[in-house]
Amino acid sequence: MDFVELVIDGRIDIDRDDLEDALNEALVGRGEVTGAGTSEYGSHLDVDVLVTADRRAVLDAVFGVLAALDLGDSVRVRPGDGQTWIRPGQWTRTTRAGRA
Repeated sequence: MDFVELVIDGRIDIDRDDLEDALNEALVGRGEVTGAGTSEYGSHLDVDVLVTADRRAVLDAVFGVLAALDLGDSVRVRPGDGQTWIRPGQWTRTTRAGRA
């Protein structure tokens, strides 16, 4: 995993720039938001992740920001170039089950 993509496809009560700032703070030394945009499907953020960064720690940080900002499942996350999208509610269940 050398990037994470976030898609905001539901209503959120904060500005996308505030989400970007919070992600950058949480990912210091591991990665940073490098792109953002809007399409007919919603808004998105691209996060470049250092190759040496621990995958689990990066995803925990991303989902921690989403939880702290109380965004619920209005955002979905795709780690790396896989086809799997994860909602914050799914990450909680996944981590409790010991998978990710």
